[in-house]
Amino acid sequence: MVSDETSGFSSNPPPSRRPPTRRTEGVNGGSRAARVIDDVLQATAEALASGGYVALRIDDVAARSGVNKTTIYRRWPTKADLVAATLTHLRPVTEPPNTGSLRDDLLAMLRESIAMCSSPIGRGITRMLQTDRADPEVERMTRSLRESFRVLREQAVQAAIVRGELPPGTPARLIVDMVFSPFVLRAVIRGETIDDADAVRIVDTVLAGARALGARS
Repeated sequence: MVSDETSGFSSNPPPSRRPPTRRTEGVNGGSRAARVIDDVLQATAEALASGGYVALRIDDVAARSGVNKTTIYRRWPTKADLVAATLTHLRPVTEPPNTGSLRDDLLAMLRESIAMCSSPIGRGITRMLQTDRADPEVERMTRSLRESFRVLREQAVQAAIVRGELPPGTPARLIVDMVFSPFVLRAVIRGETIDDADAVRIVDTVLAGARALGARS
């Protein structure tokens, strides 16, 4: 594994090694700061998609974003910090949808995942996560993000149980895994395309099975 130092990242970057990029230190105003963050994370996503985690260099991120190197270091001291922020920026973990229908909630979340993996950057990030998954830092970030989304999706199922859409005792995690495992297998591991008709069939099949099991119980 390439160390932070050899990859251009360290916890204490020397102030003398500043590239001739646009200065952003000391910028006042939340909107300006937000644009700087967006620029850096977008540049990081593009760099990850094109070269992967191991090859990521802060010099490349600074050049792509036009943000001073020390500004990047100050907010994200290590490469792992920057990449974790980038992955969260691309797929923020917020709240599950609340349409009042579990079918619509699951479809909304599944469609979002499909759309992300279908975009050029999404495909590159997915490829990076597969190629570099042996790296302990990549594995840690991937596992953490995956679990966050898993919990969020389970909340949608639990809400449906409370509403009476599914019987009490329905295993929420199993429902979530059955809906999203085909997506991971086909889109992430195999690199196949999943269209909206596939998404509808997956959700309807899983919910039909869950309701049938509940009826027998």
